[in-house]
Amino acid sequence: MVDEEKRKAIALEYCRLMNSGDLEGVLALFTPDVRFQDPVGTPALLGRDALRTHLSQAIAGRIQETPGTPTASLDGESVALPLSGTMDVPGSSDGTRFAFNMISLLRVNSAGLIYETRVIAGQTDFTVLS
Repeated sequence: MVDEEKRKAIALEYCRLMNSGDLEGVLALFTPDVRFQDPVGTPALLGRDALRTHLSQAIAGRIQETPGTPTASLDGESVALPLSGTMDVPGSSDGTRFAFNMISLLRVNSAGLIYETRVIAGQTDFTVLS
């Protein structure tokens, strides 16, 4: 079991590494067999290779995440992290960006690695910026 403060720090480190464009650093936070669902309601990505493709697209889209205050659970594994941010619209060549609000639910194993992430966001949580 990883204590609450450590789980919160892992969640915030994820955002820091994404914002800095450190794909390898981000991937090192996850187990090799991670389950990553972004957003919930879409098929889950399984494993670091699938996650690499997904996260590299976000980094290429100049993602910038602003984390809120993480909240830990009593189960010794879970932490919820509210996020807002911006990113380039995928496939757009004119620099159009979108803003988003979401909550990431992360589960951390006893080794301090994220083994599951579920992103909560709906269509109304994304806005194209002019």
